Amino acid sequence: MLDSEQSEPLETEWEAIQDIEGDERVVSVDCSERPKLCAELGVWSFPAIRLYHQDGRQNRYRGPRKAAPIVSFLRRALRPAFSYVTTKNATSFISIDDVVFVGHLAPRDVSLRNQFQAAAQKYRDRFSFALSSDVKQQSAVSCSNNWDDMQHSTTELSSPTALEEFIKMCSTPLIPELTRRSEVSLYQTGKSLVHCFVRNDRERDEYVAEMRPLAKKYQEYLHFTTTDANEYPDAVEMMGFVRGASGVLSVQNPNNGDVFPYTGGQPLTAGVVEAFLGDIIQGKVKPWTWAAAAAERHEEL
Repeated sequence: MLDSEQSEPLETEWEAIQDIEGDERVVSVDCSERPKLCAELGVWSFPAIRLYHQDGRQNRYRGPRKAAPIVSFLRRALRPAFSYVTTKNATSFISIDDVVFVGHLAPRDVSLRNQFQAAAQKYRDRFSFALSSDVKQQSAVSCSNNWDDMQHSTTELSSPTALEEFIKMCSTPLIPELTRRSEVSLYQTGKSLVHCFVRNDRERDEYVAEMRPLAKKYQEYLHFTTTDANEYPDAVEMMGFVRGASGVLSVQNPNNGDVFPYTGGQPLTAGVVEAFLGDIIQGKVKPWTWAAAAAERHEEL
């Protein structure tokens, strides 16, 4: 593995990886000091994380710069693109990774088998795949999203894009991070969004762990999300809070533009948030508007 011009947070994570995997397997290179080596290795932008195999192959890491997902990537890359499982070892295999797909494919579905194997090659750096000997009359693909303790299965695989769509659906976190890239797909569903603005990964992880059961309960109607308050300060203001606020929550209805910032002053527990959602449904909380906020500031002056 190679890491170049590390930021301080990544350096800390890298040290944790070295403790897990051993210094001899996990190394770092400062490309500002060794530009020729980095050029030979095809590294042009930093920081970059690569896994180099003895046969000359290399895998690029594109995930979060945190120890746990990087170690998962390393171990995933050292396994075959897809494995074979039976009824005896399927249970242990589905716990091997954060997201695991198992194909139960009928022998006659040659095209589907080829699609599954191609998908396993394409996504081998992110997820784990296996083909099962437990085949029913109708082909199916199952998925275990161990991040969120959720299982999915589908037999609707006749469409050329069905498998790709299933992979995307199953691998999407129950409480995703809202960014410029992800917001379009989230807003297009028409569901209301429960925004939480956080300052760092610790705040995000604590919030997600607390809200996961609630997000499961209301997933048919709501998207729970987190947003980096430092990176998107304008979004904080658009959701009814002063720029720079974090650890705050707001509910947005994208169909009519209504925004309901939580101003109750209680810690954001699942119970507090569920009660707030109930108050919105019952009409006890009025939508926030720029005009109302301006008037309130004027009265305070």
